[in-house]
Amino acid sequence: MAFADGGGPDEAPDNLTRTPARGWAVLLLYRFQMSSVIVTSYTFGLFLPYIREDLELSDLEAGLLQGVWWVTFALFALPFGAWFSRFSPSRLVLVSLALAVPFLFLQGLATGFVTLFLFRLLFVACHVVSSPARTLLFQQWSTPRQYATISGVAASLHAVLLAIAVSTSALLITALDSWRVAYFIQGGSLLIQLAAWIAVAKESRAPVTSLRRTLQEEPSRPLQTLKAYPQAWMLSITGFGLAATWTALVTFLPTLWLDERGLALVLGGPLLGFLYFGLIPASSIAGFLSNRVPNRKLLLWVPALLNVALGIGITLTPNAVGLAALITCMGLLWVASPIWHVMPFELPGIRPREVAVVSALFWTFSGLGFAVGPVVTGLVAEVTGSVQTGLILLSLLTSVGVVSGLLYPRHGGTRRPSTGAVA
Repeated sequence: MAFADGGGPDEAPDNLTRTPARGWAVLLLYRFQMSSVIVTSYTFGLFLPYIREDLELSDLEAGLLQGVWWVTFALFALPFGAWFSRFSPSRLVLVSLALAVPFLFLQGLATGFVTLFLFRLLFVACHVVSSPARTLLFQQWSTPRQYATISGVAASLHAVLLAIAVSTSALLITALDSWRVAYFIQGGSLLIQLAAWIAVAKESRAPVTSLRRTLQEEPSRPLQTLKAYPQAWMLSITGFGLAATWTALVTFLPTLWLDERGLALVLGGPLLGFLYFGLIPASSIAGFLSNRVPNRKLLLWVPALLNVALGIGITLTPNAVGLAALITCMGLLWVASPIWHVMPFELPGIRPREVAVVSALFWTFSGLGFAVGPVVTGLVAEVTGSVQTGLILLSLLTSVGVVSGLLYPRHGGTRRPSTGAVA
């Protein structure tokens, strides 16, 4: 394979002047796959009125169905990040997709709460198998100086997909009059992506062919890694707070709007889409923002604080125009998310599998946040009879992210990403 800068396939990533085209394709396709899987969680709130009527679900059961998605992710992210980080990332993604797709189709065939709960759990468990692949693919296919830029572009594509999915899912499910067919369509999309991955992610074409040997030789000591980098815990707790608000809103706002405000789903879906409309262009500046804001603390506590305020504001605002503005602002908070994903690479002296472990901790806490959000909201709604009360209480609880963000070191004890993580 020829590279634009004249480098050979065994060249260390630090010496690459730019990421090759196939590297971009692999990393963006992987992100697209992750986004497609996450769509099954974020569109659940729009399907919920139909599913709840069909399967006769309570508010608590609805919260548990959303929560199990992220609890499963949180439970397996760290052990899978440690165990499977020794294997080829391309093959991990392939195996993960092949195992997960059948359980997505089975969700569309669920006959009650128990079967839908079980199929969602198994779907996510299979998906998490590929969780360590994200950081490893970066180290295998990209130059470190472009990590934040690629992550930002990937976040923009993620926002595009979710904006389209959230905005159109209500229209689609209304037209089809079947939440089950919607699941079959999502399953078909993942089958196409599985075929694309086989064609594009050929490990023999990667810029760094020695990564597999490096992974096999590097010892796995996840507990020592997390002890050595306390910054990982602060980053992760902030991610927890932001995630909890997000998933609580996307799960229960359509129900709140429909039951208490008389706002139809065909309008509620596009309103939720505003979470992504501002994020689509904003995420592309992540590389620029990363270079201009070396104080990583600011990129944690400021979004966390605004997240609490906006969560309460969105819950209480009755008119569509005000909701659109506040929801757009909520989405813009996540412009820093590509940098959060790059921050584990910046920790001094960190090695490839250690990056995977730190990243897994972040995703573990994010998954817990995504799970706690709808479960707490559903439980409070069950007790008080008010979804609005549940959303307000949940938003207040996520202020824990502000505290952890303030505790993060000003510069995170970092080194520049351009020094690379691969020895």
